[in-house]
Amino acid sequence: MSAVASVDPVTDTPPRQRGGTLIFFATYNEAGNVASMVDRISLVVPHADILVVDDSSKDGTLDILRGLPCPRLTVVVRPGKLGLGTAHLLAWKYAIHHGYEALVTMDGDHSHDPADIPRLLARLHENVDVVIGSRYTEGGACDYTGYRLRVSQAANISARQLLRIPLSEFTTSFRAFRVNALDRIDFDTLMVGGYSFFLTVIVQAHLHGLRLAEVPIHFHERNAGVSKIPPLEVFRGIANLLRLGVVCHLKRPSLDHKNLERACQVCGCAYSVMPMGESQKRTAQHVAGTQAATLVCLNCGAQS
Repeated sequence: MSAVASVDPVTDTPPRQRGGTLIFFATYNEAGNVASMVDRISLVVPHADILVVDDSSKDGTLDILRGLPCPRLTVVVRPGKLGLGTAHLLAWKYAIHHGYEALVTMDGDHSHDPADIPRLLARLHENVDVVIGSRYTEGGACDYTGYRLRVSQAANISARQLLRIPLSEFTTSFRAFRVNALDRIDFDTLMVGGYSFFLTVIVQAHLHGLRLAEVPIHFHERNAGVSKIPPLEVFRGIANLLRLGVVCHLKRPSLDHKNLERACQVCGCAYSVMPMGESQKRTAQHVAGTQAATLVCLNCGAQS
């Protein structure tokens, strides 16, 4: 019998370890990576819980996850491709709801080395709220070559210069968070599409006064499978960077926000409902011919 505690769009599991550490990664068709990822994480941080959010993989990923003998593993199965940013936001809300002290987010393809997790956590305990695993800070390394390396470097240099935030890495998902500091960020501002989510998180954390730090890491080529980055993501990222430049320099963040826990009436998840992002909300309101707020469930995708 599988030791995996599965959280599907209908049920939820109680917290295993309030006050502990949660390691999260998202999956979609990562059959060649998930077993070894879970094994490596469990070896490095054996007392941490592991959360995987899978968008209904078609390649056997879920069968592998369900067969792993790992009692600290929880698998959330969503009904389709709901997006990487919403998977990370769901992990944030899961960590808050279940009372974790620290949350580590990373890619599920071995490009982020689980052996670096203890260094991120150690830095987090040094009076820091967000720790970024950085390829481009002193001591870091990246296995990208050619066009991909130049695009990645240019994106991070441009972000540093435009946003005036003293970091070297803005686009990675490899981060450690002090969970009790996450609520200082207005989650509604993070409902953006694609990989722009990670840059937006840094801007909003900076604007809301979270203490940011970096530790050098070696970014590896993925172990198996293919990249999920859409071809047009670079252009969407440029547009989002320009928007965030305006936000960072001209707009003051709202300090009276409340990240409410809203239950989904469709799937029953107690904490997964959020307002849509502004651009998504305007589109939905235009189609519906109404100005009412549109809510979306990060767990099952239902809108209301």
